[in-house]
Amino acid sequence: MKIILTGNPNVGKSVVFSRLTNIGAVSSNYPGTTVEILLGKAKLAGETFDISDVPGAYSLGSDNEAERIAAEVISSKQYDLIIHVLDATALERNLFFSFSIIESQKPVIFLLNKSDLAKNKGIYIDPKKLSSYLGVKVLPIIATTGEGFEELNSLIKSFISNSSDFIPVKQFPKSEGDKWKIIGEISRSCQRIEHKHPGLAEKLEIMTSTPNTALPFAAAVIISSFFIIRFIGENLINYVLDPLFSQYYMPLILKIKDFNLNPLIQSFLLGKTLSPTESFGILTTGIYIPFVTVLPYIFSFYLILSLTEDIGYLPRLAVILDRFSHKIGLHGYGTIPLIMGLGCKVPGILSLRILETRKEKIIAASLLFLFSPCMPQTAMIFSILSPFPIKYTFLVFGYLFILGMSAGFILNKIIKQETPELFMEIPPYQIPSFKMLIFKLKIRLKEFIKDAVPMIIFGVALINILDISGSIEKITSFFSPVFSRLLNLPGEMGALMAIGFLKKDVSIAMLAPFNLTASQLVTASVFLVSYMPCAASLFVLRKELGIKNFFAAVSFNFIISLFFTWLLSAILNF
Repeated sequence: MKIILTGNPNVGKSVVFSRLTNIGAVSSNYPGTTVEILLGKAKLAGETFDISDVPGAYSLGSDNEAERIAAEVISSKQYDLIIHVLDATALERNLFFSFSIIESQKPVIFLLNKSDLAKNKGIYIDPKKLSSYLGVKVLPIIATTGEGFEELNSLIKSFISNSSDFIPVKQFPKSEGDKWKIIGEISRSCQRIEHKHPGLAEKLEIMTSTPNTALPFAAAVIISSFFIIRFIGENLINYVLDPLFSQYYMPLILKIKDFNLNPLIQSFLLGKTLSPTESFGILTTGIYIPFVTVLPYIFSFYLILSLTEDIGYLPRLAVILDRFSHKIGLHGYGTIPLIMGLGCKVPGILSLRILETRKEKIIAASLLFLFSPCMPQTAMIFSILSPFPIKYTFLVFGYLFILGMSAGFILNKIIKQETPELFMEIPPYQIPSFKMLIFKLKIRLKEFIKDAVPMIIFGVALINILDISGSIEKITSFFSPVFSRLLNLPGEMGALMAIGFLKKDVSIAMLAPFNLTASQLVTASVFLVSYMPCAASLFVLRKELGIKNFFAAVSFNFIISLFFTWLLSAILNF
């Protein structure tokens, strides 16, 4: 038997889903789209149900991709029961979509979620009266604590015995005007509102939504998140994953080396050396990069992202940044991949799927690589410029920001497509559910392992083949004039482009032997950060954007990086 979960965005469907499935879920794209539907199984009233978490929707007549998919799923009738989740703090707004659920004439149970938050706001709803008005079963619940789920299990048991009792018994007018009149009547009859003085959460909501205080707060959140992600990621690498890799995995590699394999096969599997950051063997670098270098930052970023999302701050951040983002062709949520890329580019690329249009994805991808160096690159830039005054370090990051913003303005003018407006609901602040946090982390880490790891390993394999065949040396000699003639740098540094494609931070670290001036180090750092994504990022980007958009983004990235770095070199050497 099959159950679908429906409701407006931010009503708590995902928490209900995690409660019902006990966090057993997979994420699946709806055919022909990038919109994800969570699929899971639940043992309820002695029966096993397939459960689908349908994208949140406000109506079934929208051009929005998520709402169009919700409409297709509901109209397909390929399910046995609808569990429709309502937000008790916003009953009127929720009821409009509820009429569409009732019109489907399929068995349905309404869950009145967030009853505790409603009471805190002085909102009291009579579920029996609401059930009588709507002609459906209505059950008050608190999904974060599990309150009401035993009663839900009993209702599902009754549904199994006699599903016809759960088919809506009332018909409502088709016109929107008449529906809103009935919604007003239902709200007045079933809902009582008492005045309450604003609590701490309400005061915080006001502070983080008013521009004068919201912008400094947003800056503080972004900066502190950056340092927390870096702290967690670096410590996981240094004290957990790197030691585990050295103590338990490398001995297996040494045993494989002792087999005396064919030199070509050994070079392909293990690389020319056994160093996991330099060998580029499938079994060395191919495992080390995704699971030791990238995974810690994926974990730490998604931990912070899930916390800000569940607390209710992430939508506010998107709204605050929306006005500025439109100037570079994005809406507020378009800044999320850029923030994610500060830890590691791979989670930033994976988050491009939250953007709706081709234009937004290309702009966000280009900006991601042009002005947001990942953690290891940032550390190396600080290190390589440490002998010089701090102004040179600030110059690198300041110029990268100018480069990224300029690229955004240019792409916004070149790509003739409207940037969608940001219409979204701002949920109230709430204490996050630990179980839900684990659920989201589990789903997102599974996505990384499924989507990104194979592409990273493929990228490592391809680079290894190019190296074995001698193609890397030819690429290096081809690009040497770029450094010597355009950027006023030693021609031998062309080799660093190939190294940077393999591992960005290593290419910056290898600037040290060239004895460059401070101005040359600034120029070289800007170019090596921005000219091209690393191999791991590049192959994940290819999958996310598709071949045409991928080549468009990468080509623009290289051209704009080369031009702006040449301009910087000319200014510094004027």
